[in-house]
Amino acid sequence: MNSRDMVLRKEGDGIGYYERCGAEAGVAGLSTIFRMFSEDELRHAGALRALRDGGRVDLRQSATLEGARRILRRLSVEELSRYRGDLGLYRNAMQFEALSARACSELAREALHPWEREMLQTMADEDEIHFTLLEEMQELLEETDVQ
Repeated sequence: MNSRDMVLRKEGDGIGYYERCGAEAGVAGLSTIFRMFSEDELRHAGALRALRDGGRVDLRQSATLEGARRILRRLSVEELSRYRGDLGLYRNAMQFEALSARACSELAREALHPWEREMLQTMADEDEIHFTLLEEMQELLEETDVQ
């Protein structure tokens, strides 16, 4: 399996993982953020498939950062106290996003075309955003003492 196939597989795996995290969260705002992550992973996987099939892809920056931060600012302690998920999911997802960001950055450095480099770097940047948001979500939940 080459690096591109590995990244495509990771993006595909992320879709289902984030759907499960959202279903398990039990907090509407967190579920919405996980849906946003899943949609980003779906966009990434689609872009990678198109690239693999010889297509040129212009991947626009996701609005996940702004949307998720807006949701996080509005979450109340009462809402967060309803969380019933496993905080280990956040650590696993952060590890997943860190690996994916590194792999996409490496592929971007190796890319032959500027548009391909830009697309892969956008994916890496969005994976880093996911990492940061997951970290913020985990910290909010830990501060609420939902363990």
